Amino acid sequence: MKDEEIREKAKKKVEEKKGFYIVAFIFGSLSLILLILSFNLPYPASFWVAFPIPIFAMVLGIMYLSIFGVPGSNLLSQEWEEEELAREINRQYRKQKLNLPTDPDLSEEDHLELRELERLKRKWEDPEDFV
Repeated sequence: MKDEEIREKAKKKVEEKKGFYIVAFIFGSLSLILLILSFNLPYPASFWVAFPIPIFAMVLGIMYLSIFGVPGSNLLSQEWEEEELAREINRQYRKQKLNLPTDPDLSEEDHLELRELERLKRKWEDPEDFV
């Protein structure tokens, strides 16, 4: 899978999460309006006005589980969206078992330190070094 495809998948997932928050706000607002109406109407009508609220809750629950999986909390902000996009890109790379692209912002010294670390890892993995 190419980098562009992975980025597109991650961006799509972040957009789904953002859409969930928008839908949750709309459902919450509608539920509040329906509750206010149900308190001001006589009994038979008040039941039917408040009836859609549990349906809204079930739809939100299904959406949440399909988008987020395990329950968690995040705030909707520009930083959150960028962090979530980076997480999704990393997940897509891990899922495809690809190496992350190298960071162009790393200096030559940083690359050298990473090479030294790789050399040490190979040395530590050598079975002849163990007593």
